[in-house]
Amino acid sequence: MNYIFIKRIIDILLSILLIIILLPILIVIILINFIILKKNPIFIQTRSGIKGSKISIIKIKTLLDNESLDIKNRTYSFGNFLRKLKFDEVPQLFNVLIGDMSIVGPRPLFLEYNNNYSDLEKKRLLVKPGITGLAQIKVVNAGNWKDKFKFDAWYVENFSFKIDMYIIFKTLYLLINIALSKKHLIEDHNFKDADK
Repeated sequence: MNYIFIKRIIDILLSILLIIILLPILIVIILINFIILKKNPIFIQTRSGIKGSKISIIKIKTLLDNESLDIKNRTYSFGNFLRKLKFDEVPQLFNVLIGDMSIVGPRPLFLEYNNNYSDLEKKRLLVKPGITGLAQIKVVNAGNWKDKFKFDAWYVENFSFKIDMYIIFKTLYLLINIALSKKHLIEDHNFKDADK
């Protein structure tokens, strides 16, 4: 049986399970964020989906001024906590459920970056973007786009049930370690000035 079909079934079942488990926590987080920000605590952002198509991903706000990319100066303590444990990405489970994303795949970047990719890097657009991916568990430096894209391309060429399960469990392991230690991993989505 085609693994792409199996992968979609896994995405549906896992996203439903995680939504059921995490929904109470998500509601509390959204309420706290609303009290702190005094405005809509979530936002929808346009990103690139499979084959470069436009998708709208759901995120929890973690910046005082959402239009600013100056993360260092705009994060607040609760937003910083959400980013540290990746809780701001949890609403993307709904993107997985409706089929815009997968649990595992290259992270969705901004549409305007599609024209900047090399032929190798364009391979990341051949599969659905994911909430987590091989690059996220292999590359510690958030700004190391050269290595990230290499892992994305490798994943597209080799993804399988075994690899997806490895990425999911490794992601959980990393998140637990981040929660227990004081490591802080913030994912950067701006690679225009990165050394490719």
